[in-house]
Amino acid sequence: MVESDNKVEITVNYKGGGSFVKLPPQFSNDGQLIFVSSKESILEYNANTSKLVHQYKCPGRIIGFSYHVFENNCYITACTRDGIMTTWKTVTRFKIAEKKLPQQNIRTFQVVQQESEDFKAIYSHSNGKIFHFALWNGKLNKSNNYNLILDKKFFINANKNFFAVAHGNQVCFIKLNDFKSVFRSYINDSRKLTCISVHPSEELVLTGDSTGRVLGWYNIFSDRAKNTVFHWHTLPVQTVSFSNTGSYFYTGGGESVLVKWQYENQNDRKFVPRIPGEICQIAVAANNLYVAVSTNDNAVRIFDNTLNQVGLIQNLVLAQHFDSGIVYDTRTRALIMNGNQGHVQFYSPDDLSLLYSVDITGQNKITNERETTMINTEIKKVTISKSGLWFATVEERNDKEYNHEIRLKFWQFDEFKQEFHLNTSVEYPHEASINSMLFQPIQKDRELKCVTIGDDNKFKIWQLIESEILSSTKLSWKCFGVGFYRNLSCNALSFSIDGSLFATGFEKILTVWTPDTSLLKCSLVHPLHKQNLRYVQFGHGNLCHLLVAASNNQLSVWNILTLSMTWTVPISVSFLIADSLSTHMAIITNDKKVFVFSPNSSQPVYVNNEILRKFKTIKACNFVPSKNSNDLRLNWYERSQLYFITSENELYCMCESSLMSQTATDEYTDIQSVFSMIQPNIKSSSVQKITAQKHLFEKDKEHKTLKTYLESSIHTLPPIRFSCYSIIKSFVIQDDADEE
Repeated sequence: MVESDNKVEITVNYKGGGSFVKLPPQFSNDGQLIFVSSKESILEYNANTSKLVHQYKCPGRIIGFSYHVFENNCYITACTRDGIMTTWKTVTRFKIAEKKLPQQNIRTFQVVQQESEDFKAIYSHSNGKIFHFALWNGKLNKSNNYNLILDKKFFINANKNFFAVAHGNQVCFIKLNDFKSVFRSYINDSRKLTCISVHPSEELVLTGDSTGRVLGWYNIFSDRAKNTVFHWHTLPVQTVSFSNTGSYFYTGGGESVLVKWQYENQNDRKFVPRIPGEICQIAVAANNLYVAVSTNDNAVRIFDNTLNQVGLIQNLVLAQHFDSGIVYDTRTRALIMNGNQGHVQFYSPDDLSLLYSVDITGQNKITNERETTMINTEIKKVTISKSGLWFATVEERNDKEYNHEIRLKFWQFDEFKQEFHLNTSVEYPHEASINSMLFQPIQKDRELKCVTIGDDNKFKIWQLIESEILSSTKLSWKCFGVGFYRNLSCNALSFSIDGSLFATGFEKILTVWTPDTSLLKCSLVHPLHKQNLRYVQFGHGNLCHLLVAASNNQLSVWNILTLSMTWTVPISVSFLIADSLSTHMAIITNDKKVFVFSPNSSQPVYVNNEILRKFKTIKACNFVPSKNSNDLRLNWYERSQLYFITSENELYCMCESSLMSQTATDEYTDIQSVFSMIQPNIKSSSVQKITAQKHLFEKDKEHKTLKTYLESSIHTLPPIRFSCYSIIKSFVIQDDADEE
């Protein structure tokens, strides 16, 4: 392309999401730190504050990791799928070793905690669809294979003396130093084993199965092992974990209930019900004071030994779907997306944190029953006003058997309580599903309107009005306008930049209406365009008179002043989004090509055919203003980035390579230790001329300096006398200092 923007190097930057609960979390020996695996990193959190303390980077995607003690020191060792083992000393957080296993395509990895000075690890590796098991001896720098070969999915766990593998309907027991003998036991063919846990010191093994049972195996190294049945779950048991003493254990699964069992008395059970997500992993601290529960909504919940939740580590919530798309909130600079069942989440892409969630449906999640899938109410659409003080949601429940439930809800932000509360709920706002919804882009909330488009071939205009309720007046939302066009099905919606017009597509016909009077201003159609419109977008800035419309195979631009088509190109459009800070728009095609253009020209300003090819599916996308969005001198890709969610539930943004490097540098700076607070920023020579300086600084209103000091590990801190000055200074407002 001829324009300079095409020469800029744009890349994708990871912004959250993806499961970090595939592997069990690990506690430090004192239970004060918890380690979680995420992509190519081990994340270290403070178990008491749930704050991120440190990030350990690996050279590839982590397949297994362990916290362990070796020669009286504590370490973290992680292994990648390529067989690269990396070890860090947790006190200094320095990488001390990196070794390579003799095999590749590693599937599982676990360090075996030994009382001797040997460093050993049990791992599995695959050759095609065949899985082998081996023991790595770090002292000898040697690997030995066991006489065990499996051909499908399995679960493995080990202690210092033996390991056990659950595979289909059989469980295998193998002594650590016996590479030839394998002891096998079986359950009924109609049941499948789903998880496994080995007693920390005794020859006991727990397995969960597909019918909700937990089997306790003993006499495991005999001709026929025996078992005890613990049964409460109705759905498959997804995880089981012994306590450090082995006197009790924890289980969890699709019921979203944490169960604590006494091993010697199966009727003595304690429960934590209504956990927001399905339980995937459970880990118990070595001192038995904390239990970490990983759930499929991408959260690690920390409970004390009385089963009270004391901490929450929450990444981007992995919703079951992202039907609401990505909606940007200008007030909080957050992305609004589907979250937990019946919730929407406000996620900050600046600091990669979940700000808060809003419970939309107010309903407990109905968990599945055995051989029965239960239907819950789902959030389908979300939109927010320009001021960020109103947002609207559409929720539906359709079990294909009873009435199709549809609710339109309007939520108002309470600036005193700093939370959203329900203002208006409308049952059956349309006779069928709502496929699009937008607020009028104006700042005056008292004049605000909202347009919804339904599969009943109608659009409706909702307005905020005063209603008398019990001798008082209250603002609420009412429908004051309904529109349709030849009884054609309607789809797509866009407001003009000043909110005076809105456009929608009735099959292949593009129509423009006034929201104040519901009058049709114009209808536009090209005789050669036969497919229904999927997207419409008004131009911004000096291109506000242009209207972009897209179908599955055509992109067209209309001039609503002359009522004529400006240009059209044949292209398969999967997404069409507009940048609110510039005149640019972007399309993502069905084959994942990216085109950025201005409506006044069919010549794109940026094209990339490869940047999204590695992603299987793009589920939602939107332009999001950057931190430098107010700087008008910057290019479009510096003021706004294109965010998108993949089929792996990972959030990325497209940005300039140099900007991504700067972001990584900023994130690294944020997690530096408090030693940096006592080091000078400028080092001057004694022969330099000393000039008078005027120092200006403001009070640290959020007490970040003090919080950093208090949340840091005590063994990493310098003597308090070195830090007093910087900490006290953060509490002081000094507008002007005398010259030296």
